[in-house]
Amino acid sequence: MNDIRWFAPNSYTALLLPELRRRGLSIAQEGEDPARLALAMSGTRAEQAWRYARREGCPLVLYIWDLPPRATSFGSYDPVWSLGRFLVRLPRLSGGFGRRRGYYSRLRYIAARARDVWVPSGMTCDLVRERFGLESKRVPYCYDSERFYPAPVARDDPPTLLTVSRFKAHKNQAATIQAAACLGIPVQVRLIGWGPDAIPLGRLAHSLGVQCRIQTEASDADVVDAYRRAAVAVCPSKFEGFGLTPIEAIAVGTSVVASDIPPHREFVGNSAVFF
Repeated sequence: MNDIRWFAPNSYTALLLPELRRRGLSIAQEGEDPARLALAMSGTRAEQAWRYARREGCPLVLYIWDLPPRATSFGSYDPVWSLGRFLVRLPRLSGGFGRRRGYYSRLRYIAARARDVWVPSGMTCDLVRERFGLESKRVPYCYDSERFYPAPVARDDPPTLLTVSRFKAHKNQAATIQAAACLGIPVQVRLIGWGPDAIPLGRLAHSLGVQCRIQTEASDADVVDAYRRAAVAVCPSKFEGFGLTPIEAIAVGTSVVASDIPPHREFVGNSAVFF
């Protein structure tokens, strides 16, 4: 029997596994073998982990990275109940969370039945209490210190304002482009990420005459190199559950300008300039 069945949506949320295994824990990421604990490292894996825990009769720990304040500030949860190892949801005709229909309702149901709910920041802890009526434990996560560390490299010329994040409205990359247009000195903007706002951001840069490179695909090595070459990493998000980008930039020795939101303050303190 394994100690933990680890449900991770990506390699980042499995970053701790080598160290945990070195400390003697047996951890499975695949398969249906029994384990003493199911750990869902994201809300997107909550239902899969819940079904596993139901079948094996083991406790479940659920890690919730964020609950977007605006998306969860209105609406009512759909009724949810279990039928064997499956969740059944009765959609409301009106007043539900239409943007992610059913997701928050199922997540709330599972969180209420987990042994523990873990969150990365004080802000997410508050939101879980407000939105789900549940207490959670603040368990801050890490960055990949094997990739992100200071190393000598030539900075870009002209200087680069770098943003690394998804291309979505709340990430606010438009602010980086608008700032570049107002500086009055030659700079370039580099945006690395993915999402629906890539084309509108390109149009905005063109309309403002800003030299802007938008990358929707980048290797791990490309991302580290981009941080090191940038003059400034700009982190303009309107909302984050954790806020990894400023942490990674600081780790490689690049200056950071970040939006003044609670998770940025919580994790980078005086190491960034806030706006």
